[in-house]
Amino acid sequence: MKLIAVLNIILMCFLSLFGAKPAKRFKAYSPENFGKFTESEARLAENADYYVSPDGNDEADGTFSNPFRTIERAAEAVRRTDKNGKSGITVAVKAGEYRINSLRFSAEDSGTAECPVTYMAYGDGEVVINGGITIDPKKFGNVTDENMLSRLSSEAKEKVLCYDLSESGISQRDYGKIYAIGSYHTASKYTGDWTGPLYCELFVNDCRMNLARYPDGGYASLGKVISTGEGAEKSSTEKNPDWSALVDPVSDVYKISDGLAKRINSWKTFDDVWMFGYFKYDWADASTPIGNFDFSKKILSPKFVSMYGTKDNAPFYFFNVFEELSVPGEWYLDRVNNVLYLYPGEDFDKAVVDLSLSNENLLFAENLEYVTFNGFTFKGTRGDAINISGNNNTVSNCVVKNVAGYAIVVNGYDNLVSRNEITRTGRGGIYLSGGDAEKLIPGNNRADNNLIHDWSEIYQTYQPAVTLSGVGNICSHNEMFNSPHEAITFSGNDHIIEYNEIHDVCLLTNDGGAIYAGRRWNYYGNIIRYNCIYNIGSGDFTPDGIYMDDALSGETIYGNLLVNVPKYAIHLGGGRDLDVRNNIIINCNGSSIHYDDRARDAYLGGWYRGTINQNWNALHGSPYKSEIWLNAYPQMRKFIEDENEFENPGFVPNPSYSMVKDNLIVNLNGKIGDICDSAYKFSTVENNPVFRMTKLFKIFTDPMNGDYSLAENSPVYNLIPGFEDIPVNEIGRY
Repeated sequence: MKLIAVLNIILMCFLSLFGAKPAKRFKAYSPENFGKFTESEARLAENADYYVSPDGNDEADGTFSNPFRTIERAAEAVRRTDKNGKSGITVAVKAGEYRINSLRFSAEDSGTAECPVTYMAYGDGEVVINGGITIDPKKFGNVTDENMLSRLSSEAKEKVLCYDLSESGISQRDYGKIYAIGSYHTASKYTGDWTGPLYCELFVNDCRMNLARYPDGGYASLGKVISTGEGAEKSSTEKNPDWSALVDPVSDVYKISDGLAKRINSWKTFDDVWMFGYFKYDWADASTPIGNFDFSKKILSPKFVSMYGTKDNAPFYFFNVFEELSVPGEWYLDRVNNVLYLYPGEDFDKAVVDLSLSNENLLFAENLEYVTFNGFTFKGTRGDAINISGNNNTVSNCVVKNVAGYAIVVNGYDNLVSRNEITRTGRGGIYLSGGDAEKLIPGNNRADNNLIHDWSEIYQTYQPAVTLSGVGNICSHNEMFNSPHEAITFSGNDHIIEYNEIHDVCLLTNDGGAIYAGRRWNYYGNIIRYNCIYNIGSGDFTPDGIYMDDALSGETIYGNLLVNVPKYAIHLGGGRDLDVRNNIIINCNGSSIHYDDRARDAYLGGWYRGTINQNWNALHGSPYKSEIWLNAYPQMRKFIEDENEFENPGFVPNPSYSMVKDNLIVNLNGKIGDICDSAYKFSTVENNPVFRMTKLFKIFTDPMNGDYSLAENSPVYNLIPGFEDIPVNEIGRY
């Protein structure tokens, strides 16, 4: 038995190190994969109707030899072109940087089904749409202001450089002030100017620089809670009934360490010094200026109350502290004197230095139809990069980077976001919405074959790589990695999430999932199939793989491969009508499948009793009793709302009519996981064979090299007749 235990540990370490490596290895990130045209796209650029060049002239005719100077002028020419009888109109943009505040398109810029409009890079190099400025690193000089030098450490005095933004004609109206960040800040409850667009940001070689902070990495501890202020929750089960009406609520108070108090006391000013942290939950990030600080008593109070209350030793850090400009990659902006300070890294004289300025969408389109944007690089905005509403539009082959908001937001029908690279966003990646909830008409918007990595760098919770909203939208064949929180989320009905490769996400959360949605009894019809999720979480952070939170119901989870998920591979949070079949779960040793009954338990006094009304309100606000819905989701005909029917499987909060069956599990503990008694009572949970890790090589063809196809004589065939091999070779980008 001891030998088996040792072998199990060795196998676990192997898998933890190497993760899921399918037979056809997923494509490694490489920039040269982007900005490459197909042959047909290249021909289109060569035979364009209009051309744009940085050396052009907007008084020219837009021909190849006499190109326009701006994309706006080309759009005007397209608007005036008679589309009758034409098979399409193309604008080709030559390589260079185009400094803009916002490119704006409307219905009159649309193409038609017969004559679509295409804006594309010409193919002679990178076409950059920049909402900020690029600063020559050679313009940075040593700090000579004695007052500022006195506030730096001895080492920083020798290393920190500065640049007077006035030399570029930049003033405070261009770069803005610091407003609250974080998905759960409470700044709007306070009198004053606390909410607005993100401050300008500095990027060096396409890496986001940190506003001078303490600690330089990771988090400090706020210490013991002295008093909890007037937040939205009094406890995890009790709401604050006065929250909605409160103005300037009383904030929280903490006892801090002597060392932290001395450090804070050494700063010359607290003006515009901010705190960012997780003051109660690791899914609720927030920021606040310093409120009150008493050095003698070692007491610190944030200005803004924590929305969900407090906890001892809450993790946080200070930012925008000039004295803490102490390591490479940190910067500070003196907003009074208009001077930018930077602690540079190596080879700074060869670096590309970008400062974001625009607080608008770099590309904004409203009621646009049949237009394609192909092959551009978008960067340098404090807002979203691309925001399009309309139908039959395409964003393809673009690079979106160094933006504060989302990369691409699309609303409408039959739009496509494909073959793009998205990185270094402050919020999420792609947000697709569309469809008719009343009639269950699908939006058919697709996020397909995109590479999304290093996103959610400012707002660090609930900012997914891909969000689906509405009805009938699709997220397929994308690769997503390196983010503090979730990769995919959805709201609404009939979405499809398929063939995605997800790894190294949820790096800073315990209560989260790589694919996540929650708190609805009316989000029926969504399908999560043929996704590979592996190597998520980090250090002590143990998130879930696929997380159907807070009684989310009506979903199908089929044919997914989950490897090295530290907590729950598939987390069913009390929902009903869940179809969970034919999944492969390997080395997920917290609990391979977890199914609780939190909604039912709320009626027995459980922790979810303070929240369950949100489920009821959402259900009652949906057309779930309409014939369209009942025909689409016949399970809803069984819904019973009378709590006197508590033991009836039709009572909505019961975990009823689910099918958890024919899932293949291989782990160290030989157990399926935590399944509540009421799930066994009201649903079907059966035939989920569990093998120990020592059987790995008998089950799969070549697991150490990532081939998780079933071996020729795999015992699975006898235990799960008809088990479908997962099409690993088709997962990920193509």
